[in-house]
Amino acid sequence: MCTFPKNETAHLRIKLQRESALAFSRNREQDAIFFSTEALCAGIHRKFDDECRKLTPSNDTLLSLVNDLKVPLEKDPPAPDPVAGFSDLHRRCQQLPEEWTVFQISKCYTPRWNSLTHQEMLKENTCVEFILLKYPNSELLDGKPLMVRVDPPQESDFFSVLSSIPVEVKSFLEEEVNSGSRRQDEIESHIAGIIDRLTAWLGPWIVLFSGKFTSPRDQQLEAEIFNRVEDFCITNKRTKRDQLLISLVARRLDLIDLKAVYRFCCELAADEHQLKGLFDLLAGLKETKFDVVFSANCFPCLVVVDELVDSYPWEMMNTSQEFCRVSSVRLLTQLFEAHKDRIKNGYLRVPALKCHSIINPDNNLAKMSVRLQAFYKEWYQDFNLTIDSPPTDNEFGSILREADVMIYNGHGTGLQFIDGETILQQDIKSLIFLFGCDSVRLFAGGLFRDMAGSHLYYNIAKCPTVVGALWALTDYFTDYYSILLVGQWIPTRNLKFREHSVFDLDSSAFKYGTLQLNKKSQSKLGDENLLALMAQFRRRNWLPKRIRCAMVCRGLPAVNSAF
Repeated sequence: MCTFPKNETAHLRIKLQRESALAFSRNREQDAIFFSTEALCAGIHRKFDDECRKLTPSNDTLLSLVNDLKVPLEKDPPAPDPVAGFSDLHRRCQQLPEEWTVFQISKCYTPRWNSLTHQEMLKENTCVEFILLKYPNSELLDGKPLMVRVDPPQESDFFSVLSSIPVEVKSFLEEEVNSGSRRQDEIESHIAGIIDRLTAWLGPWIVLFSGKFTSPRDQQLEAEIFNRVEDFCITNKRTKRDQLLISLVARRLDLIDLKAVYRFCCELAADEHQLKGLFDLLAGLKETKFDVVFSANCFPCLVVVDELVDSYPWEMMNTSQEFCRVSSVRLLTQLFEAHKDRIKNGYLRVPALKCHSIINPDNNLAKMSVRLQAFYKEWYQDFNLTIDSPPTDNEFGSILREADVMIYNGHGTGLQFIDGETILQQDIKSLIFLFGCDSVRLFAGGLFRDMAGSHLYYNIAKCPTVVGALWALTDYFTDYYSILLVGQWIPTRNLKFREHSVFDLDSSAFKYGTLQLNKKSQSKLGDENLLALMAQFRRRNWLPKRIRCAMVCRGLPAVNSAF
């Protein structure tokens, strides 16, 4: 999507992950952490961070190509110094907001990667590493990043099945359109089974999917638990690393059962005596400290997700938690630096006042167009609307630069109306909703090319937050989800609806393009916190799993400061 970028190399990622694996095998964990965090999106950053952001449009593309061909191929630079690199990584993570919990999930390198296609790499059975970059009780290790490796399960098809959701959902939708098939129960069962398998495999490490507590009551409980763990570790002469891992599990014993607790103890204990002592401690804490209602309201988790595990429903590991996904640590720090003046208490403050909605730009989704016109023309009379026609390249660029919020309802990502080069030359202001099929999905472009997705272009151009779908979506449920999410996050100024929640709208009437109010419900009139709303929707069982698991946030956690 960019004009002739140099260094189109996914092998750079493999090279860095090979260095990480070598360092880990030699017990140099900090070196391994540095190389692993550098590996994600390494080729993307080399191509786009500097070169494409400086490009100016040129009509003479043939001359550009000829000139590029005259330039000798650049060699990869030597591997960076891991000691200095880790120190810099630690420094950058310390500068991130204290409210955030940040960790990376990535597949570990195997020598077979040098000969595998992307599809084969997705299915390859390997260890998965969790790199904790900013986390609770991190002062035990002076705030330094920490790596936890989880072995692959025994089932040889585990990663193949987990990476199959986008393909299975697309197949289901095509059958429904072409033959009237009704496989909803089958696809819902397939996704539910994947969530169960992912949960069982992670076991005790589900506790990592939890942010820092927001309420004083929960913070007090956490402090008491940390003190008990510290006393245990001093008495039993456990290392600071052990103490940290035990405290991370102990603070969220509500998320796991005793079977997972026992598995954790087996992984950490050197002998049966240590195992029994640790299990007795954690089982006792689970019984005595979590026997009351536990609110567990937490600040956001920002998860750096490897492209090879990006299609997994990670957010379903803790449906009460607020999550953002980011493609690399470097991209996260770039977004933070670009927007840190607007970040307060861990959230980007977006004044959602000037909003633009693009509806059915391909002009071939008539039912969707009728439904959404009915909603936006009444609920948001002050929104700018582009309906049933595509925006020009210049119009799209103006929206991205000038609107506080852009909402896209149509096929795909919207990049069929604006090319990647144009996006990369913008300094995007808008928070973006992409309610289209596969709108933030990563696609493989070949064996030696990084996977790419629309959100990478938007985020690299400083777009703070992109909400979109990991796989294909159904028409009506996508429309309904979109008006619920936007309607709860951005209050209506229409006096007719001011005392109503968007949940008061009759869903059946909306399906046929009519806005009709039911009796006033008990639902909140809205919430300024976008991630909290998305977490709430993941728990609403009347929404299909293929919808509530698909919608994710890429970028920074945001609140509506005009709420």
